[in-house]
Amino acid sequence: MEQGRKANDMQSLLLPLFAFVFIGSCSGATLHGRATPANVTWGGCSSRGPPYECTTVKVPLDWQDESKGTIPLVVARLPASKTPKKGYMFYNPGGPGLPGTTFIQSTGSELQEQIGADWDVISWDPRGVGESGPSITMFDTDAAYLNFWNQLQGPGSYGTHGNLTVSSDAEFFKSQASKFDNMTITFNNLTLQQNGNSLKYVGTCAVVRDLVFLVDSIYGEGSDVNFWGISYGSAVGLYLTQMFPDRVGKVILDGVYDGEKHATVAPMKWLDQDYKSIEAALTKWTEACAAGSSSCKFASAGNKTPEGIMSKIKQITDTSYRIFDGTAPMVNDLLYGPSTTDPTKWSYELIIRTIRTGLYDQQLWKSLDALFQTLLAMQSGIPASKDAELDSRLFAPNPMPYSNIPYYVLDYANFAIYCSDTIDPQGETTQDLFNLTVQAAQSVSPNFASLTPTQSLRSFCHNWKARAVERLSEPMTKKPKNVVLVIGNTGDPITPYESAQRVASSAILGTQARLVKFDTVGHSSFSGKSDCINNVVLKYISGEVPKDAGNDNEDVACTVKKTSFGNAPSSWVGSSAALRTSGQLSTCASLFISIFIGFSIFIL
Repeated sequence: MEQGRKANDMQSLLLPLFAFVFIGSCSGATLHGRATPANVTWGGCSSRGPPYECTTVKVPLDWQDESKGTIPLVVARLPASKTPKKGYMFYNPGGPGLPGTTFIQSTGSELQEQIGADWDVISWDPRGVGESGPSITMFDTDAAYLNFWNQLQGPGSYGTHGNLTVSSDAEFFKSQASKFDNMTITFNNLTLQQNGNSLKYVGTCAVVRDLVFLVDSIYGEGSDVNFWGISYGSAVGLYLTQMFPDRVGKVILDGVYDGEKHATVAPMKWLDQDYKSIEAALTKWTEACAAGSSSCKFASAGNKTPEGIMSKIKQITDTSYRIFDGTAPMVNDLLYGPSTTDPTKWSYELIIRTIRTGLYDQQLWKSLDALFQTLLAMQSGIPASKDAELDSRLFAPNPMPYSNIPYYVLDYANFAIYCSDTIDPQGETTQDLFNLTVQAAQSVSPNFASLTPTQSLRSFCHNWKARAVERLSEPMTKKPKNVVLVIGNTGDPITPYESAQRVASSAILGTQARLVKFDTVGHSSFSGKSDCINNVVLKYISGEVPKDAGNDNEDVACTVKKTSFGNAPSSWVGSSAALRTSGQLSTCASLFISIFIGFSIFIL
């Protein structure tokens, strides 16, 4: 790997997914003989000065066999500035693959403002991520990266597909399965060559054991584990409730990814779950655009109605499929969006990817508005204006030379983390994956499901040979000693509200969970920050748990009254019957995560 890829480059870190081994169950609630917490000495951080502080803690590479040596975990925190200190909150911002130390150093003051200056906010780079070991790499050079992924590009190739709702397009898409299958097999072999046995040691069970050990070392052996998991981080939190139910303190699962299905169901068999909220998210965006038409300029193209706006979006995407010339995108196109104003260079998939990113957080909504305006103008033969509000990724000079692709793009630790947790393949094939993708496009999500092969980590797991030495294979029915707060957004483009509802239901956490339904668009509660959410969280961490409604529906409902375009549609404000209050615009914590997700090639 080129020198400096693992350096603390804030721009890079801010950007946004061997033979089968004996598998142990990670249900035990002990740390496999590691009885003595580490001695932790805090020092300065490379990216932020005081009061931020950082440290490195050594943990076993293999919690099942400590004779295999140790790996470093880097940790960052913003200590409480008010005394007496009430507690601490560990965060995992998701990914998998997002470095927690950068998350804290970038957003720590905001996080602390939310929960109180008398709390430490703290995180770490999970094993295999950022500066923590073991080192997971994929491509050594930029050229290797480009050559590999460009197999999918070019006239008549996979990259020219549309939304898969037309039979001819669906049949063409299915015909690409064998080529994609060969690529995933090659990808697996390359990863094995680069990393060998290290791939076995980055699973979520080990991450949970690391978290508990960090708590023991920093806040006292046997202390309750306080944890806020966002997106994939919610799976870490759910694993915690099953592995260490007696250690659960204040635990918040936010933007919930269904960790129980992740551990027990073959990935491709529930791929339709990814798209159960994203169509609703796009519909809600059109409603907000119409309601705030003086701020959302694209509303005029759609007669300032949600239906008209949606019709124009469909016109744009259908046109892109029809006129795309098959040009293979350059790496900067994949990471930042095309810098060209030639509409024939914009594929259906690239536009849909960009829309999905724009739905992630309200701070990106005006950029999405400008994107639609620009694409419509280009496709209509009108010179595209470089709107001042347009996201800097579009129509900007390429932000980096090809000799400097960020390390997170080349490493792909997210594959190793995600696929290593999953069950052994049961005969699933890439053709099955493509068939299921078409089914999802035609029955669940006509706009977004076609993204599955190149935008979901699920697509590679059936050909991924490495599995973690510990996996959580049994149903998740244990009830933690303390109640867990579960937050789900109704318009989440990444993790559907149904996942939060299921995790909080009697099927999993039951009476030891309280479900907060957040009626907004975006990924996790950070995407539409509201006083309602803040009040619920503050009361919860202070010991005031929401009342149990006694069923599998929400215990608390929150909504927003403001969006990036102005007043929220009346249907939003009136759709929830429980606690609600006016919302504020998104936080930089959410924008941090959205940039990472949006710029990454693969996400959950």
